[in-house]
Amino acid sequence: MTTTEKPSCGRIDAAELDRLTGDTRDRAVDVLRLASLLVVVIGHSIMLTVSPPAPGGARLELGNLLGDHAFLQVATWLLQVLPVFFFAGAAAAVYGWRPGTSPGHWLFRRSQRLLRPVFWYLLAIGGALGIAAWTGSAPAVDVIARLGVQLLWFLGAYLVILAVVALLQWMSTLAQIIGAVAVCYALTGLADYARLSGDGTPAWTNITFATAWTIPALLGIAYAKKLITPKAAAIGAALMLAVDAALVVFGPYDVSMVTVPGQKLSNMSPPSVLLAGHAIVLCLLAIAAAGALGRWARRPRVWWWVALGNRSAMTLYLWHLPLLGLIIGASSLVGFTRDDPASNQHLVLVAVQTVILLVLLVPVVAMLSPLENRPLPWWDDARATSLAHTAANRRRDGIVLALMVVTGAALLMFARDGILVGAPMLAVTAAAAVAARLITLPAAQPAGQQR
Repeated sequence: MTTTEKPSCGRIDAAELDRLTGDTRDRAVDVLRLASLLVVVIGHSIMLTVSPPAPGGARLELGNLLGDHAFLQVATWLLQVLPVFFFAGAAAAVYGWRPGTSPGHWLFRRSQRLLRPVFWYLLAIGGALGIAAWTGSAPAVDVIARLGVQLLWFLGAYLVILAVVALLQWMSTLAQIIGAVAVCYALTGLADYARLSGDGTPAWTNITFATAWTIPALLGIAYAKKLITPKAAAIGAALMLAVDAALVVFGPYDVSMVTVPGQKLSNMSPPSVLLAGHAIVLCLLAIAAAGALGRWARRPRVWWWVALGNRSAMTLYLWHLPLLGLIIGASSLVGFTRDDPASNQHLVLVAVQTVILLVLLVPVVAMLSPLENRPLPWWDDARATSLAHTAANRRRDGIVLALMVVTGAALLMFARDGILVGAPMLAVTAAAAVAARLITLPAAQPAGQQR
């Protein structure tokens, strides 16, 4: 798989882009990455309900359609596809790894482009929060502070997963992958037992954020190294699906793969062993379907859209929820509200607003994607990915790796707590990222092109 920047899709036609991409790129990975993001966008739009503040209150009541229509909760087994994104990201990271690569510097190089659009997004959200506070709109302040940064949890988790990929590159056999997956699954199950028994502490139960989301990374490594055949993946997915079904039918787990009101044990926050099993099923199905997806993506027009979407993946992810909020807010001004999930018109309204969201995302992403792809001065200058094997360089690289893990973990906590409560964690995120940038070494310059 080529690791060079994809050419700007909007400047060349589909046939030329297909020719430039060539046959070595694993296009199935790009299809899976984009498809999983689109399913997340659609899922968020379908599930969100919004009720006005209670008399004298200052908070909009944000709910979940799945809490009002329990029969829809089984759909989350199709809509909860973030494990697929982590799987595809891990596979792409393996393709981009080279012998002699230094884990910390490699992780920082990959993080530079991921964090770049976050800078612009936080500026915009901070400005919106300031305007809402200046106008005295307490409900708007509350919604922006809570939801404006909630989706950043995914990026924090993704940075940690990339660190795991960097540290597990040595795995080269299926037995090693199966053993690591089994350990992660067992630790997640033990954390669930602690939660159910009432003895779980945050330090123990939150370990599942690492163990459950490491499973897609491990399977992504296995896929990129061709350790699992499509047939074996299909059989494994069927067996794991049966285990998941048994955990719901005979065990203590609710069917919904996302958090809904009234759950005795959330499957999502923190991840449960049911979600860990769900991740195994989805990733194995992705391996089984990769060949067909890759062949489909070799159609020039299909590949043009897939490549375009992947160039703007972070923009699509970050901005879909603010755009959805604007659509819902504008609709409520003319009398179309999402506050009555039991009504016959609710699902129709949600369907129409979801279509509007998908249509408007095309021009919005086209307008904002340059912020994702245009390097920022100082932050985006070239950093090394390989260092000479000296003790000093190993220490430096280890510090960079640790700082990037801190960046991801702090970003995860900031997203959980919101802007107002989580501001200290945002400061930690920025400080760790800047510190990593300061101590990474610049890439070697070609002869005659030294700075």
